[in-house]
Amino acid sequence: MYVNGVNPPIPPQSVEPVASVARDGGQAALPPAGDVVEISTVARLAAQVHNVPEVRTELVARVKAEIESGVYETQERIDVTVDKLMGEFFD
Repeated sequence: MYVNGVNPPIPPQSVEPVASVARDGGQAALPPAGDVVEISTVARLAAQVHNVPEVRTELVARVKAEIESGVYETQERIDVTVDKLMGEFFD
């Protein structure tokens, strides 16, 4: 028998015992059962969205204006940035 979209019947298979029978006629102790929950990487990342700090729009606007006017890039800021990058790559 075959129904469209449904797999054919599976032939009989042997049954594995769940627990052994103790000598006194009772069942031997089973290991404790427990549930397992697995959280995907995508779900973990999605949960962290709530931890992202708010955008400081005033600071962003000020830095954009400084960059456009050419006063943001000073030699001191460039040196600090280079030192931080070198520390990340070579420490």
